Amino acid sequence: MSSASRFVTVKKFDRDFSKYLWGRTGNDTRAIPVRSLNVGLDDELVTFELKPKSEISQPGFFLFWTTAIKLRSYILFLFPLFYVVSKNFLLERFRDPVALAFALVAMMFIYAGLNIRNDIADHISGFDRVNIPTSLKPILLGWTTASRMSKVSWLLLIIGIVLAIPVVLLEPDEIKVLSVVVVLIVLGQFFKKNSYKEKISGEVILFLLIGMGVTSGFQEALGADIDRETLALGFFWGAAVLFLVHVNNFSHLLTSTQAGIKNTMTNLGFDRAKNFLMIWWGACLVIWFFFHWFYASSYLTWLSTLVLTFWSIPLFIKLSQIRSPLGSDLLKIRESAHKTFLIMVAIFFVENAWYIGTKLNWMP
Repeated sequence: MSSASRFVTVKKFDRDFSKYLWGRTGNDTRAIPVRSLNVGLDDELVTFELKPKSEISQPGFFLFWTTAIKLRSYILFLFPLFYVVSKNFLLERFRDPVALAFALVAMMFIYAGLNIRNDIADHISGFDRVNIPTSLKPILLGWTTASRMSKVSWLLLIIGIVLAIPVVLLEPDEIKVLSVVVVLIVLGQFFKKNSYKEKISGEVILFLLIGMGVTSGFQEALGADIDRETLALGFFWGAAVLFLVHVNNFSHLLTSTQAGIKNTMTNLGFDRAKNFLMIWWGACLVIWFFFHWFYASSYLTWLSTLVLTFWSIPLFIKLSQIRSPLGSDLLKIRESAHKTFLIMVAIFFVENAWYIGTKLNWMP
């Protein structure tokens, strides 16, 4: 291989198609996809730039791994952990901190492994190859290969599973939650190489895993039985996280539709999809209200709902006013949705911090 890049175009059933897509081109060369046509079909066609590794700008160790495991998204399970821990601590049901510590570390490894596998699935399926990336994609940028990251993801998953064994030994009831979680992971991630951002079945599985799966798992790990409040929080949290997935898919609606990618947004089409998003977030606000109605004071219920609804108004306005999937408006809606989600998390956090401070007589 010469020091200069060269381009090759291969069809799906060509001998070299899988080799280039998985990055099995040797240690000195990276196969970077620059154009993909007929994604997922028998006549799929991909043009790769075979670029010398020496010409690819490599990131630092910290940037590479925080990007690969999507460190910023760890809030999706760390906040439910904070809620479950604080609730049970105040109710004096925090019985097993050792098991909880193992559960947390195991979750961090498993989540990292699943995030990497999701990126691999997006790369192989074509989701990342046809949609404009909104974050750094190590495989797509040529920093590494899908083949290498697949091995890393398996290693992380195995470490996470090993670390989960002490949790089951210390808290045997955890096996019930883990059994369901493992089945869902297998169905959602490994059969047909599915991605949680694609296909309705993947979206439903993500809703169950990141919602009730996370809250129930942490609840059992700290030695407390699963209760209705834990399940209610998981239901709400799963719905809120799935809203972010729908918004992300909506921001890629045009390119995903052209590529034949199937998910809720592409199935609905532009007009129905934007209405669906408004209805979905409106439903999240209703669930928020009733969750607080049953598990918080009436004052906090009305105050927090009014504040969150107020902060949601710009998002509803943007969704109602958008007229076309062309341009940058879809990305602006995605940005607005993420800000609204973070405001929701901040309100939840302040509520729980205030409640903890009151119970422990830290507040005047």
